[in-house]
Amino acid sequence: MTDIDPLAVLPVRVQGVEVQDPILTLFGEGWALTIACPWAGTIGGRALSWEDLDIEDRSWDLVGEDLVAVRQGGPAVEFEFSTGSLIVTPDTDVDPWVLQLPGGLVVGRTT
Repeated sequence: MTDIDPLAVLPVRVQGVEVQDPILTLFGEGWALTIACPWAGTIGGRALSWEDLDIEDRSWDLVGEDLVAVRQGGPAVEFEFSTGSLIVTPDTDVDPWVLQLPGGLVVGRTT
């Protein structure tokens, strides 16, 4: 059996976003990130949050960003982009976030 590190393909470019409040999906060529739990962060010096009333418009700030790293600190996960990051705080073990990459699938959980 071979160890596969799906994160080895990073960085990947955000080419589009879709918001189905409160679910945020970022995607690009061969990859997608869907976040279905609370998140907040800063991209290009501008604060973004799942609670923003204009999140559909503001999420477009993520287009053109590169997802460069994924870091876990306790249950929270930081998705680092070229000009900022989003911190995702899972509130359920039922797929709070899913990162689909060419090398595999990474699924979040609360613990």
